[in-house]
Amino acid sequence: LARVEGASIDGRLNVLRIRQRLFQSLHATLVQHHNDAIQAIQIDEGCSLEEALLVYGSSLIELRNHYDALDLRKDLEQEYRVAKGESNESRRTPFPITYIIPGTIHLFYNVISALSAALGAGSCVIVELENTTLRTSDLLRRIITASLDQDAFGSTSSRAPTEYLAKCAIVDQTTDLVASNISARRILSSSMHRNIALVDRTADVELAAREIVASRLAFKGTSLCAVDLVLVNEFVLDKFNAAAIQALEAIRGAEGTEKMSTSSDKSFASGRRSNSKLFNGNTPSDDVRWVNGNSNLGLLQLVNSAKLASSRVVVVHPTTSLDDPIDFLSTESQQSTPIAALYIFSGQREAKYLSQYIVSQSSYINHIPAQLMVGPSAPLDFPTNLRVRYTRDMFEVPSPQVVPGVRSHFASTIFKKANFIDAVARKPLKPTGQPPSGAWGFFEQGMVIGAFFYLLPI
Repeated sequence: LARVEGASIDGRLNVLRIRQRLFQSLHATLVQHHNDAIQAIQIDEGCSLEEALLVYGSSLIELRNHYDALDLRKDLEQEYRVAKGESNESRRTPFPITYIIPGTIHLFYNVISALSAALGAGSCVIVELENTTLRTSDLLRRIITASLDQDAFGSTSSRAPTEYLAKCAIVDQTTDLVASNISARRILSSSMHRNIALVDRTADVELAAREIVASRLAFKGTSLCAVDLVLVNEFVLDKFNAAAIQALEAIRGAEGTEKMSTSSDKSFASGRRSNSKLFNGNTPSDDVRWVNGNSNLGLLQLVNSAKLASSRVVVVHPTTSLDDPIDFLSTESQQSTPIAALYIFSGQREAKYLSQYIVSQSSYINHIPAQLMVGPSAPLDFPTNLRVRYTRDMFEVPSPQVVPGVRSHFASTIFKKANFIDAVARKPLKPTGQPPSGAWGFFEQGMVIGAFFYLLPI
């Protein structure tokens, strides 16, 4: 910790060429450990080879995107603006140290994505990797040691002291810091949330069913951006259920499991995590009733919609109109858990209306982006970026450099212009452009024009 703090003080990562060389070294080391990484991801995540390749590939692509964003010419042009008598109002400086607390789901991607963004900004990095049986954790520790400057980057197996964390920007993918009241320069937190899918009567129902089922069942249902709750207009509910059952049967066939029997019941669900409060294993509660299958893959009928807020199960719930999901998600019990991703399957006009009146961190129309299936949710209070999970701006603060211009006011002369400033300040605001009260509107003009053509022959 002391070594990295010393490197942050001397500012060695402010030099763009050094950051470029570190990116090159990190990428080469990751490629060198390709087979080890794939094997570690498969064992730790319990996922298929294709899913492990997706995690690995997403990590390196995100690293590449941050590397490609580095522009030496632009960096030098901004650095020497003041020397040329120009303001550099867009100047930003990195946080000295970034402390990463990675989540265990998709650990490989979690670390590489946050580390790459911090490196792109020029921030020194410490990654908290506990001593566990996870092969990915040990591999990442070795990769960081072999590829990066050991004075500016490192890992720790235990939580840094509170006074040290206060100097850092913290990436918290575990929500460990939510209840700890730890202060920091900035906390990029992926808090507890849920993801909602809306299927309107104007939607392509088959597409909606394929996307929702695929997102729910990828990575054995552990993806943090998979659908938790599906609200389907009752006009297309039977059609949606049939399409969802077909998608589930296809997955069962691919996994070599028994085929589901077709059911006309009006809801389906798939288990997400083991801490469900609606059901325990294959045993139904008073709030739900199994129709087909089990907690790993099956159909579920919702009995008590009031219990959805605490559920970690995907449940299909019928709605009666376009406003019904808006009213339902506006209730106090539903608002207790924020909506991170809102997946809307509908026509364009309906999508505009729903996304406007349902509060969520981001809305996606007629698709579920594949980029979201890997890694943590986007940090709160920052826009979701599909190219990178963490942007360079998240690890920087504004630090503008301003030189006097034609319209600059100097503190030594401002009081001599007090009367002029007072006169300018009291000028009326420009008009809004709205017609004055009593003016002829659209319908009045139509009536006059119609009467004109009606009376013209007379």
